[in-house]
Amino acid sequence: MNGVNFHFLNVGHGDCTIIHWPARTAGEKHMDERIAMVDLYHDTNREDYEDVIQYYKSNFQKSNGYPKPIWRLICTHPHQDHICGLKHLFDESGISIVNFWDVDNQFEPEDFEGHATHKEDWMKYQDVNSGDSGGRTLINPSRWDVRQFWDEDKITILSPSKEMIDDAHSPKQDGTKRKPHDIEIDDISFSLLVEFNSTKVLLGGDGKEKAWNDIYENCKSSITGCHVLKAAHHGHQSGFHEDAVKIMNPQYIIFSNSKEEDENNGAYDDYRRILPNAKILKTWRDGTIIVDCDFDGGIEITNSSGQSLI
Repeated sequence: MNGVNFHFLNVGHGDCTIIHWPARTAGEKHMDERIAMVDLYHDTNREDYEDVIQYYKSNFQKSNGYPKPIWRLICTHPHQDHICGLKHLFDESGISIVNFWDVDNQFEPEDFEGHATHKEDWMKYQDVNSGDSGGRTLINPSRWDVRQFWDEDKITILSPSKEMIDDAHSPKQDGTKRKPHDIEIDDISFSLLVEFNSTKVLLGGDGKEKAWNDIYENCKSSITGCHVLKAAHHGHQSGFHEDAVKIMNPQYIIFSNSKEEDENNGAYDDYRRILPNAKILKTWRDGTIIVDCDFDGGIEITNSSGQSLI
C-alpha cells in the first residue's frame, strides 16, 4: 500500500467502509498508522456478501497474526443496515476498538423486524451510548468539530450541523412531539470528507434532500472538486442532489447496495446524465472495492482479488 486505502465492502443493502491510514510524516511530525471502520452490516443469509469481521481479520493483521485495533468506529446513524453485527464486533471478535463515533440522537427503531440480529445489535448500541463503552472513548461530533487525530487524518465533518440535529428532533409540522422512531435520522447521518495530500474522498452518508441542501449551502468549498464519491444513501435517487454532484464532479462514484435495491431505487441514470465521464462502480456487481490513494495523487481501484476496476 502506498497511501490511504478505502475498502468499500460488498455487504448488500447496507454499508461498511474501512479506511487505512499508513504511518507517515509531515515535516518533523510523525503520525501513527490508524484504521477507521465506518458502519458495518452482515447479511447472515447471503454467503456471497462479505463477512465484515473475517474480512477485517484477514486484511488488517499485526505481525503476530492478531488483528490491528480499530482506532475509530464511526456509526453514521443507527439504522439497522448500518449497525448489524455490532454486538459480535464488540463482544466476540477479539478486535480492539479505541474510539466510537456516534451522531447525537434520540432515535429508536419502531420494531426489530428485518435483520435477525437487529435487536441484540441495538441493545449493544444503547449500552455503548449509555457509558458502558469498555474503556473506549465515546465521541458525538458535528460539523467543523476538530480534534488532534482526525485533524491529522484530514477528516472534515460535513454533516450533521448542530442546527440539523435540533431540527431532526423538533416537533412535527402539526406541532406534535416526534416519537423516537419518527426522528429524521437519515438527515443527521455523518457525511465525511477525507483528504490525503491533493486527493478528496467524500463519504456521502444517508442524507436526503434536506441534508444535502444544508451541505451544499454551507460546505461548497470543501466539497468542490472531489475525486471519489461514495454516493449518498446507497446511491438511491433520494440521496442524489444535482447541484452538489455538479460541484463535487468526482472521477469515481461508488454505490454500496444490493442488486435489488439498486435496480428499484438507484440513481445511476441521474449521475450518468450529470457526469457522463465518471466511472460508476457498484459493490453488488463489482464486489468489494478498494481505492488506493497514493502520496502523489494517483488513484488505483481494484477488487478484493487485486483485479483492476478502472
